[in-house]
Amino acid sequence: MKELNKVEVEQVSGAGFIADAGGALGKGIGWIIDAKNPNNGGLGQQAGGALGQGIGQIVEAGIGAISQIIGAGLGLIGLGKR
Repeated sequence: MKELNKVEVEQVSGAGFIADAGGALGKGIGWIIDAKNPNNGGLGQQAGGALGQGIGQIVEAGIGAISQIIGAGLGLIGLGKR
């Protein structure tokens, strides 16, 4: 069985740093929207947080894929772990 690297573990757990940062940024932007529209019940923060976290998860998935490709390439030329 393959041992997961840090990026892969974060992808599986859904608790990656980039997704968390994106969610926090989105909530911050949503807070500004909520401040301008106080009657929306905090929907700006909810939507912004979800959107930011989703974008962060996509970025993390891309990083994981690139990491896998580089690791496979290094393995093919004999520079990877044995």
